[in-house]
Amino acid sequence: MPTAVPEPSQLNTPELLEAFFEASQDGFFFMMLDQPVEWGPEVDKGAVLDYVFAHQRMTKVNPAMAQQFRAKPAELIGMTPSDFFRHDVAAGRRGWRKLFDAGHTHSLTNERRLDGSTMWVEGDYMCFYDAAGRITGHFGIQRDVSDRVKAGEELEQSRTELRALAARLQKTREEERTRIAREIHDELGQALTALKLDVAWLESRRSRNSGVFRVGDVSLSDRIDQTMQIVRRIASELRPSVLDQLGLEAAIESLVRETTQRTGIAVCLHADDFPRLPDEIASHAYRIIQEALTNVSRHSKATRVDVSVRRVGGVIILGVEDNGVGFTPQSLSGLRSLGLVGIRERALACGGTLMIRGEPGQGTGIAVTIPVKP
Repeated sequence: MPTAVPEPSQLNTPELLEAFFEASQDGFFFMMLDQPVEWGPEVDKGAVLDYVFAHQRMTKVNPAMAQQFRAKPAELIGMTPSDFFRHDVAAGRRGWRKLFDAGHTHSLTNERRLDGSTMWVEGDYMCFYDAAGRITGHFGIQRDVSDRVKAGEELEQSRTELRALAARLQKTREEERTRIAREIHDELGQALTALKLDVAWLESRRSRNSGVFRVGDVSLSDRIDQTMQIVRRIASELRPSVLDQLGLEAAIESLVRETTQRTGIAVCLHADDFPRLPDEIASHAYRIIQEALTNVSRHSKATRVDVSVRRVGGVIILGVEDNGVGFTPQSLSGLRSLGLVGIRERALACGGTLMIRGEPGQGTGIAVTIPVKP
């Protein structure tokens, strides 16, 4: 049953404080030292902590504090820091040292109840001093946040699993695109080449007056050439062969040229020479630049884009900066930002980071940093 609290008008100030102490839903406690201790740069803090952990004792607790430890208040009275942190004395000493250094602290600690079960405690603590400035003990307010910490750990685990799944799907998708691109380029390209040779042979058998085979205003041979160009474009969009043959720098140069021709935006490339990258990193880096340029062409209304590929020490830095309309922070959420989400996930899959800069009317810039082995 809840503790009966007298009407405030019936209590003086000490009684009000005592009523508040007893009825609080947070754990309140006092821990006092057998003897005050000096604390400062001139003392042996290790030796002082040895004394504190044996001679600072729980002197007063409220029911909420006892409930956190699944104990009765009397069971906690007299317990020392060594008792509370028997499972991890080093962590306890670090916490006490931080408290004594600052005089107050806010912390999240892993503690043990009296039955041995684990709990996470979030608390605020404040030291007491005597007239000579020596520490005499401290007062604490703490709450059991085990459920919150567990929920956070589960959420982080889910995020980790989702990122791993996304990376796996991206890798599988890239492998599938590579396979399809090669089949289109090799098999369909060969079939079209053979068809063109057949048409050329048929045209050579016809009389000079008969002319060439035509479909409307276009010769059949030209139609096949157009179809072959479409096949090459589709294969290149699925997986640029130059990325596998010549590496990332050449692939991005080709992408920049194609983007300029297709969109009319002046795209300028600034690239360093660097050794060939592992296939997986090169694929992610290429797709990051490709997605960034796609975002520019769709949303930015830019007339100029600067693309940079730099190697600085052990990292590759990819940059795309435009002179377009920029963005507001609110526009970075929702469906319109899925391209940036994809860029971020690719960066994380490589162990890298994404930074975004932009203001309305001031253009947009992204920088992706990817670590690479020497």
